[in-house]
Amino acid sequence: NGKLYPFGHIERTEDCYTCDCGKGAMSCCSLFHIPVSYDKKTCKVVFNKKRCDYDVVQKDDPSKPCFSGYSHV
Repeated sequence: NGKLYPFGHIERTEDCYTCDCGKGAMSCCSLFHIPVSYDKKTCKVVFNKKRCDYDVVQKDDPSKPCFSGYSHV
């Protein structure tokens, strides 16, 4: 994301990653699961930055959830 981080472990970035930063490299892993199995015709995916997770909701009424399968990415 172009931001500078201190050396060491970063528990959670603003973009919902956990990172380790050393002199030679920085490695990060996502804290969220990406929905992969849901009805794309009637549902949509909305990222919830507070929870670092996705909500799968109905396109016509985003207050109603849709069933989905998740993948660790």
